[in-house]
Amino acid sequence: MKQELAAMIALAERLLASNTPGTLATLFAARGSTYRSLGSMMVSLPGMHAGGVSGGCLEEYVARAGERATRNTPTVMLRFSTHPDSDDDTPVLGCGGSIDLLVERLTPDHVTLLEQLASASERDECSLLACVVKRGGQSLSVTREWLRQAEGSCSVMPELARICGDVTREARSHHATVDSHTDVLVQYVPPLTRLLIFGAGDDARPLCEIGSSLGWHVSVADRRARLATRARFPHAHAVLAADWDEAVDALGFSPRTAAVLMTHSLEDDARVLSLLSRRQVSYIGALGPAHRRQWLLEEVAALGVRLNDDVRLNLRGPIGFDLGDRSAAGIAVAVAAEILAQLNVRDAQPLHTQADPTTVERRPGVCLVA
Repeated sequence: MKQELAAMIALAERLLASNTPGTLATLFAARGSTYRSLGSMMVSLPGMHAGGVSGGCLEEYVARAGERATRNTPTVMLRFSTHPDSDDDTPVLGCGGSIDLLVERLTPDHVTLLEQLASASERDECSLLACVVKRGGQSLSVTREWLRQAEGSCSVMPELARICGDVTREARSHHATVDSHTDVLVQYVPPLTRLLIFGAGDDARPLCEIGSSLGWHVSVADRRARLATRARFPHAHAVLAADWDEAVDALGFSPRTAAVLMTHSLEDDARVLSLLSRRQVSYIGALGPAHRRQWLLEEVAALGVRLNDDVRLNLRGPIGFDLGDRSAAGIAVAVAAEILAQLNVRDAQPLHTQADPTTVERRPGVCLVA
């Protein structure tokens, strides 16, 4: 998300500075299977875009159709669905779902919005953004407001409290039709995901790189200064060469924090685990075989530290999914996958085993709603 937002901001600023007409598209509503999640955005002009609203099948069409449609009105809604027999050049969704895209003529206010989203994505708590669309005759009006999460308070629509409760509880964006003239998208901006890697050996490097590619805030710590260097971990946000107490004190923690112990030292792992037991960590895993997990718990007890039940019972070891690849890169993929499943509350079953064969009606490909 961070990289996409940076690219969208850069493109939007270039378009506005050169007085080039551009658009901001938002995935406003969806029915059935879709590639992107609600709230996904794209800044575009014909032939160029940053961000995305689909798996790649719609972006150029939306850029062209959106630019044409917003020449005479600042806001339109584009609707796409599955219709494989279409005779025109309208792209179709092969996934069987349908989506509504809110497309707006690009303005300086949109740059501010994107900057606010980028800032929200770096916080250690979630944020909620309401986008209210009202239909009046042939025109659409759009109002956005950041919400106070605890109360779901919104000056433009007081009845949003229930929707905000659903968004916060399910940790995902929601669209709702309020009345015959009003629709709302409450966008969920998750807390920053932090990956804390304790141990700066060679096997930590691919995990750091994968975490960074996922947009996580990755920190690597080790008391061995010769290993904990920026040159060895160029993708890390922070590299700490310090004693474990100092390193843990210097790190940030959020509801989406994962810690991986890979010092290859039982004593070091035990010391770090004892320090993390008093921190907000959603995932803790220790490298090594199953019996080492028990040794690690015994080592912590020998330090005189009593782990709470959450830490003791949820300590992962061995870590990662069984993917059959024991290379450093393969293990890193397995560990990152397990962390994702844990943080997103998923059971990590193959998607084909969860497939719903329900027949999906085929409908026309696109319509413009002014």
